Amino acid sequence: MRRIVLLYILSVASFQLVRSQVTSHIEFQRQPEKELQVIQVSWSDADKKNWDLTNDDRLEIMGVKTNILSTSLPLTKDRIPTFQFSINQQCDIELLLNIDEISPSEKIFLKDYATDEIIFEVPHLNHHQFLTPAFDPRSTYLVWSGDNNQRHESKFSIDNIYVHKPEEGRDRGIGFGTSLSCFPNAACKQDSILQLISNTTVRIRMVMNEGIGWCSGSFVNTTRNDRSPLILSAYHCTFQYTPKYDLWRFDLQYKSDSCANPVAEPQYFSLTGCQLKASGQGSDFLLVRLNNDVPLNQEVTFAGWNRDSIALPDTLYLVHHPNADIRKFSTCTTGAVINQNQIGWSEGYTTPGKHHFSFKFTEGGHQPGSSGGPVFNQDGYLIGQLHGGAMGCEDANHAFSGRLAKSWNYGTTAATRLKDWLDPDQIGVTQWPSLENIVKNDLVDIHGQVSDPLGRPVKNVEVVITGSTSQTIMTDDLGQFSLSGINRKGHYIITPKKDINQTNGLNVLDLIAIQKHLLSKDTFDFPWQYIAADATNNNHVSVGDIVLLLRLLLGKISYLPSSPSWRFDPPVIELDNLPQGLPAQPQFTGIKIGDLNNTANPAQ
Repeated sequence: MRRIVLLYILSVASFQLVRSQVTSHIEFQRQPEKELQVIQVSWSDADKKNWDLTNDDRLEIMGVKTNILSTSLPLTKDRIPTFQFSINQQCDIELLLNIDEISPSEKIFLKDYATDEIIFEVPHLNHHQFLTPAFDPRSTYLVWSGDNNQRHESKFSIDNIYVHKPEEGRDRGIGFGTSLSCFPNAACKQDSILQLISNTTVRIRMVMNEGIGWCSGSFVNTTRNDRSPLILSAYHCTFQYTPKYDLWRFDLQYKSDSCANPVAEPQYFSLTGCQLKASGQGSDFLLVRLNNDVPLNQEVTFAGWNRDSIALPDTLYLVHHPNADIRKFSTCTTGAVINQNQIGWSEGYTTPGKHHFSFKFTEGGHQPGSSGGPVFNQDGYLIGQLHGGAMGCEDANHAFSGRLAKSWNYGTTAATRLKDWLDPDQIGVTQWPSLENIVKNDLVDIHGQVSDPLGRPVKNVEVVITGSTSQTIMTDDLGQFSLSGINRKGHYIITPKKDINQTNGLNVLDLIAIQKHLLSKDTFDFPWQYIAADATNNNHVSVGDIVLLLRLLLGKISYLPSSPSWRFDPPVIELDNLPQGLPAQPQFTGIKIGDLNNTANPAQ
């Protein structure tokens, strides 16, 4: 969101503010007393001043180009290389790691030495970029562990360091709880149409080479009703920047559940990575497609739209994330007009006449971070996205939104217009309805339980649920686990795991029981005993199982090499097309390996 529109004019002087990435000067220094290699990162005051001058409040976090190669890092043979970053100011930083290859025997991670906790480990994925979480470089260090001989063969680079603003002296905050008080929470709007359009909106964390900023956006429906993860936002959010689309983050459900602002920041679900599909400067639209589909358990609406080029809305609604805060609503009940003139913007370009709506809010307003927020008409149809204007509350602001009617056929190719993406089969309709990812009647719960063969609850089982959602739940004292509000039409794979206390319930009597079974003196009475006796996990009970369990009992080994301490019957349960309104109730039997007589404590 720009701070202000410069002026209305028929023609403007042509000028462009030059935006360049801040470059750094790198030095390596050793601190023997701490066994650290210090990476000193500095930049010129002129570069910082130019970044501040040309940023227009669109980027909150400054990007500093470093290009530190793994081959240039100073290594020692007798110690694990540990690096501390030292920068011009005291603040948090993020590292952009470009991984060419990570050796299977090596690890790269960030470790907080104040808590002795690993806060981020780079996945073993080659030819990928990763953005680390923000960390305090005074206490969190980069560690590169080699193989047993301390060889370091991985190939990577630290391309950028993203420098957060110092907390002291900042002219404004950003994020949770920082927007103006005049913006009502989206949950305040109880009208069914407003609730529907509210769920279209996402907060976007946009990563560029030059820095990181925030805008708003919305899911948009297509005439195929296929839930394609298309997001409409604002072109100017990326103007003259170099986007790193694979690192963009889209925050869903970042909202309050009531009219009141929550005391603590609400939890939200995020999807990372997208691809640019289309954009146009004249109507300020940007269309991206997420790299992943929206999970079926997410309460999302794919916005319906209206591309009528003549009709004027008598009411407009903006759903947005001002200042990267939780989801807010702003309303204009005095109608909009089509702006007839060119508009000069503070970044140094103009947009042509008739490509924007002009209106004034009667409730709420907009701030940085609101840019790209969907603008709906009185019937709940998307008609554009917020571009800019004078920021503030209803008494001070004036707003402009790019018109979807102009974006529809803005250019001559699919990369410069919307129609190829929102109407891929060229139906030719002017208006298309919204599509809910899930509807209320399709929400069901899963209430499952894990018990041992005697019916006793098995505690601390890690229940992994994959498929249409990805969650891990631990069973409680009653052996129960639950998952609320999932889409009954989804596909769910439930896998229980427990691998602790290997000798729990194991004694000599169990070994004798297996031996008697093999000698046919006293064969097993229950199917679960065959699983309990199969310590080698090869679906066959043999002398090898007795030998393995004996070694475990005598302390020769501390764990079973081929089996977890518990296995389950069934090992996996898959759920599809659950009945409406009724919870699913999957049941598992937990079997302690080696325990033939049920002496294991299922709570341990």
